[in-house]
Amino acid sequence: MSGFLIPLLAMPKPPRLAHASESNSAAKSGAVDRRSVLLALLDLIRTEVDLDTLLRRVVDLLAQTMDADRATLFLIDKQTGELVSRAAHLPELPEIRLQLGQGIAGMVAQTQRPINQPHADDHPRFAASIDRLTGYKTVTVLAVPVLGEATDGTRELLGVIEVLNKQRGNFDDDDRELLCELADEVATALNHTQLPQRVTMKTPERYHRIIGTSPPMQRVYEIIARAAGTTATVLIRGESGTGKELAARAIHVNSQRARGAFVKIDCTSIPEGLMESELFGHERGAFTGAEQRVLGKAELADGGTLFLDEIGDLKGSLQGKLLRLLQDREFERVGGRKTLAVDVRIVAATNRPLEALVDAGQFRADLYYRLKVIELAMPSLRERSGDDVERLAQHFVKLYATKHNKAVRGISPEAMRRLRDHRWPGNIRELEHCVESAVALCPGAELTSADLPLPLSSHSTPRTISERSLVDGHSFAPAAESPPNQQGLFLPADLSLADAEQRYIRHTVARFGGNRSEAARALGIGRNTLLRKLREE
Repeated sequence: MSGFLIPLLAMPKPPRLAHASESNSAAKSGAVDRRSVLLALLDLIRTEVDLDTLLRRVVDLLAQTMDADRATLFLIDKQTGELVSRAAHLPELPEIRLQLGQGIAGMVAQTQRPINQPHADDHPRFAASIDRLTGYKTVTVLAVPVLGEATDGTRELLGVIEVLNKQRGNFDDDDRELLCELADEVATALNHTQLPQRVTMKTPERYHRIIGTSPPMQRVYEIIARAAGTTATVLIRGESGTGKELAARAIHVNSQRARGAFVKIDCTSIPEGLMESELFGHERGAFTGAEQRVLGKAELADGGTLFLDEIGDLKGSLQGKLLRLLQDREFERVGGRKTLAVDVRIVAATNRPLEALVDAGQFRADLYYRLKVIELAMPSLRERSGDDVERLAQHFVKLYATKHNKAVRGISPEAMRRLRDHRWPGNIRELEHCVESAVALCPGAELTSADLPLPLSSHSTPRTISERSLVDGHSFAPAAESPPNQQGLFLPADLSLADAEQRYIRHTVARFGGNRSEAARALGIGRNTLLRKLREE
């Protein structure tokens, strides 16, 4: 495994907070405290991008919450059927492997029932040999199964959570109940990240919520790994919806700045008059309504990473000030005279051709070269394999079936063929919205071709689209008539990519009767991005 990843198994004992000894009793004091622990776990699952970091922090949280000396997350190795210590406070051994039924954790896996053992030596399945190997004395043990939901709706064993040696006293029934609740949330995370299939690390997928094994994605993983080991500025390029922000977060959480803040600023969504204040902050009285000092995003990111999304839309009046921040890590607040210094790493992203903007005089050449120290190109979904589309679609089905409380468990072969064959101009974002819509409206347990909100095939009933829709002075009509035996949008083979994109955008806006918000949602891009693309016609 590459050196940038935080070790999964050979981790030191987790740091204990000043109030850690009270955490267990606090968890029992009422539903509010118990809920706060669950929310903390959910927040980890939502915000972490790197799989290793996610699991390490989950294990730390489990140990602290249960007031335990150590915690281990075992997962089932699909190839061998063994339990493997996928994340653990285990500095003495690289990993522990147990057969089902071996040791207390193995017995929990075999019976799928919790075990609370106040005296480990007295349990007939206690694996004393592990203690002999590690030199660690196990006294009290609480272990619970991690049960996910299989595609047929039954409960599937994913692994076991085991906590050792309660700091004061023995684990009790309240501890068991709380750990079972936490195990359910861990199971949800495992199902959403497809981690159970990655126990042996045979696939190159390294990051939470970044899915794909195609050669273009392997190149992405390689560059993220190298960039994370440096403090260099990174420019992430790619079409809308390709996952540029996820890549930026992956670089941050794998870097030495992982404990610092990851602060995002969208250069498109903030009006030009407010952008400087948003980026650098302002002093009290700097302008009408500035009643107090406000820190800017650059200052809030001190010690961490500042992510500048859609950097190609940054106005010329601010490009020079950003260049100074890149060169000297210095700036002044709006209305201020004091020069401030920050220790911040810059990661920028764009879907625009910066070289062309430089040639047109719309983007400073010196800023461009300062930004592109390391370049990362996020591939479009059409450049990736059909297997990547399939894995992403299955991931979104699980995610949104849970979110919308639907019984959808899979995708029919015909529906999957349509997903694999579609060009996805809106990339992953379009695929995600497509699957979410299908899951939300699906009446059964499996997505069918009819559930997918995709352009109709030649075997489908054609949709009625008005000949023209007027949006902000733009007249939209279907870009070209379809051949007699086809329905939907027809694109001639000799079109450039830019022209094909424009025709598809016009077609989509017309399909939604000129409703730009609905069209943007269907395309999987932001409304501002759609408006900009319309202006670029």
